[in-house]
This record gives sequence, C-alpha cells and structure tokens, in this order.
Amino acid sequence: MFVVKAKVGLIRVICALVLACACLSFADVTDSTKTDAPKVEDKPKKESRVADYWIWPFENIIQPLLNGLIYPIAKPIDYIFTNGVVEKSIDLITFGENKNVLIYPSFNFKPGSSTMLGANYRHRNLFFEKDYTVLQMSYYANGDFDFSARYTKHNLFGTPLFSAFRYDINLDRDHTFILPETKVSFTQPDSSSRMTMRLGMPLNKAGTLNLGMQATLRFNNASLPDVNDSILVDDRYPIADRGLYQKSLQIPLEMSLFYDNLDYPYAPSKGSRIGFTGIYAIVNDYTGLDEAYATEPSTKNHDYIRTELLFQHYFFLGSSKQYILSVAEARKNRKFYTDFSWDEAMRIWKPENVFNTLFERRVIALQFLLVDIWEMERGGAPFNSFVTLNARTPLRGYADAWTAHHLMSLSTEYRWPVDRFVDGVLFNEYALLAPSFGKWSLDRLYNSWGFGIRVRQPNMYLFRLQLGFHGLHGVNLVMTIAPEFK
Repeated sequence: MFVVKAKVGLIRVICALVLACACLSFADVTDSTKTDAPKVEDKPKKESRVADYWIWPFENIIQPLLNGLIYPIAKPIDYIFTNGVVEKSIDLITFGENKNVLIYPSFNFKPGSSTMLGANYRHRNLFFEKDYTVLQMSYYANGDFDFSARYTKHNLFGTPLFSAFRYDINLDRDHTFILPETKVSFTQPDSSSRMTMRLGMPLNKAGTLNLGMQATLRFNNASLPDVNDSILVDDRYPIADRGLYQKSLQIPLEMSLFYDNLDYPYAPSKGSRIGFTGIYAIVNDYTGLDEAYATEPSTKNHDYIRTELLFQHYFFLGSSKQYILSVAEARKNRKFYTDFSWDEAMRIWKPENVFNTLFERRVIALQFLLVDIWEMERGGAPFNSFVTLNARTPLRGYADAWTAHHLMSLSTEYRWPVDRFVDGVLFNEYALLAPSFGKWSLDRLYNSWGFGIRVRQPNMYLFRLQLGFHGLHGVNLVMTIAPEFK
C-alpha cells in the first residue's frame, strides 16, 4: 500500500512541477514579446541561474519521464502513421469524385450487452454546397438498436445563417436512471426518439461571436423492467412526479451565446471559448404507467430550466509559429517524438534539442463548467432532466456516473506534440455536486487524473485514448471520438 501511495504521490508532484515550470515559461515568453523588455545580456546572471534552476528539471527529467509514460500508447500509433495505415484506411472508405463520401463500420467490444456493431455514412455537399449529411446505426448483442440522422447547412440562402436538423431513435432495454446526488441506479427500458431543429448566426464579421437557437420534440417511452427488484417505488422519489416507467413529451427550447477565437478547430493552442446556454423545457403530463404501480396523477409542474456556463482557455507556451507542424518540421523532429526506443525516451535529452523542438510547442488547456437545473416546482422535474457527471463532464477516472441539480467542474490539461498529428496529454480534474445552488460541500468533491494521447488529421479529429485514475480505487480507459474535454 505504501508503494502504491508513493507512486500516486510522485505523479501528483510531477503534475505540479509541470504546471509550475510551464507557467514560468509562459511568463518568460510573454515578457520577451514586450518592446521595452531588457536584452538577454542585460539580465543579471543570478536571475538567469534561478530560471535555469526551475526549467532544467522540466527539460531534462520531467518531460522525458512523461514521454516514457505514454510510450506504450504512442508507439503503436507511431507504427500506424509511419506505415500509412490511416491514409490507406481513409482512402479505402472514401468514395465520390471529390472524395466527399465516407462509409465505414463501427464497433464496441465491451463485455455484455454493450457489444455493438454499426455502420456510418457521411456525405458532404449531398444536396447543396456546404451541407453535411450523417447517418449512423448500431445493433447490440442483446438486440438493442439505435439510429441517428443529421443534416447541416452553412450559408443558408446565401446568408451567414447556419441550420441543422437531427433525428434520433433509441431502443435500449438496459437503460438506467440515477437518483440525484447519488450513484444509486435502477433499470428502466427506454424507447425514445427526438427531433431537433437548430438555427445559428454570427453576430460580428470575424465570426467569433455566435448566437444559436434550438427546439426539440422529445418523445419518452419508458416501461417497467423485467427484473422486479430494480423497480423504484419510494415516496422520496415518487413515480407520479418524476415520470418513471411512463410516456411523456418534452419540448426543450434552447438559446446559446458563444465567443470563440481559438486558432485551430481540432488542435487549439491559444485563445478562449466562452459560452452561456439557457434551456426552458416544457414537460406534459405523464401517461402509461402499469396498473399494478398506478398512483394518483401528479399535480406538480414538471417544467424546468437548465443553464450552462462554459469557459475554456488555451495557453500556448513557446515561440513556434504554429502548433501543427509542417511536413518538413515533422520529418526533422520525428526522432525526438515517436521514433525513440524506451531507453531514448528515458534518457537525459540535450537542453538545446528540447528547447528548439518540444519545449517550444506546448499547451496548457483549462476548462471551467457550471451546469444548473432549476425546477419550476421542487420535486417535479422528470428523472432524465438532471445533470450527469461521468467521463464526459469530464471526470475521466470514473466510468460510473452521478446525477445532480447542480454541477461545477474544473479541468486542466498539459499537452505536448508527440508527432505531427498526435499529442501527449497529462490531465487533472475536479468536480463538485450540490442539491441546491447554495449547498456546495467538499463532501461531494471528486477528483481524477491521468494521461494519454490525442490523434487527429488536418481536416478531421480521429480519437483520443486516455487512462483516468481516481485515487487508489481503479482505472478507467477512455477511447472516444469526442474531441477536447468532452
């Protein structure tokens, strides 16, 4: 147990040193861009020695250790890129004269009913210029099925407007719901569908400020599970008020305002993204409960409001002109990133090599997220309206999930280039739950940390593969096509 705790402590110390050294480097780079900054030779020697004292351990010890840490993950990816597997695979699944059609399979080999086989169809410029059509379907080992169709169009009618339509249907006999502020879950088969219309427009010429509006028709069709002991009958969470095992119609009306000046869509290295989203959900009366569990109809107002505040900021540490390397730069620097053996990854690198390549192209990414559910009448919001806390929040060290009325999270990532389109990632994140906005408590504070890689193409985000840890209780593998913090 002592050894395990020591290892965890070492990782946390490394995280702290990485952030401290990186922030110090960022301050040095920022100061050097000022017109009145003193020349290098004018700096006192003592001050230079202090800076070297802090930066040297990062350059010569911490960064090589981090490269060794992700070596088992990065090396297979390096083999794939070196042998052109990605390019050949994309060519194999790409069709059309303009290579604007993608048809490819999807799969999930998790044990149990999560095992899935699916198909995906993506088509750009299907009907008009700057439109995008996506069809996805999945079939699961236990016979469950889901289908999704999306159509988006930019420059609607020759205007800057953006429009989108989406239809989803889900047949899930193993679906569960979680009681708010707990991890207690119950089975509830789900056969739901929804249709969404979205309209967006830029509010300035630069396109950094955008307004969005969205309306959804969500048809919920739930029923009692086959297993009786997973049915919830409890006065603390009444079936009639929460809409458990019943049919209902929800109409969420959404409006969002976002400011986004990030420099890259798939690998942002500097800039901010700030957004506020407000949703008013209209919920009708519930119907269809089995007679054996029938109760008096609910008299509560089931409508609710959901608000979401998002803040992201990216610090680009270094003086390289671009975070995504050119082909020439990638060839020159590849040896320092992925074509290393285990011994090379762990050895002491020359400071000038680190400074000219890796040390000049690092990113610290921060995200703060605040999500709140406001019930029109306390105890009346439906069971599926609450905020979910899981690996997508993100809290990547946990596969299980909580639900709550209020959620606050802070995530920090340190990213460094491993190859032209591969980034190493070291992350640390916290989340806080509350039953009401004024009742935040450290008793509901959760933490996870971990490391991994992110893989992308110039025009496409591919996936990220990461290992998340939560204390000494286990590890969670995250492999998803969702970019950034999702």
